[in-house]
Amino acid sequence: MKFLTVSAISFLVGLASASITAEELLVYVYQEDCGACMKFDKEIAPIYPQTSEAKQLPMVKVSLEDWRSGNHPYDNCETGDVFGTPTFIQLSNCREIDRITGYSSDELFWLGLARMNNQVSNPS
Repeated sequence: MKFLTVSAISFLVGLASASITAEELLVYVYQEDCGACMKFDKEIAPIYPQTSEAKQLPMVKVSLEDWRSGNHPYDNCETGDVFGTPTFIQLSNCREIDRITGYSSDELFWLGLARMNNQVSNPS
């Protein structure tokens, strides 16, 4: 069995940290009793992980209560307040880049997501 040196371990830890902080995410803030959230969960949530959009912006679901109390992994990220649900927050390097607030139709969601994915592909 081979053992890694301290410098090799430090290098690997640094690599892992770099990939975590560079991650692009779509945080979905929801409430259980939110009608628009229920509609999104029925129409989009089941297919989203299978889309090319999900490869660019993997979705993570966080309840509004957890978001407000800071009981989630993105508490230290630079984001604005969430006032309504659903809210979809695009994070890049733990910084809010864009957001979609509300959900009324699948077409409007996909258009908003296309705008977000454009920002991932063409950062300013």
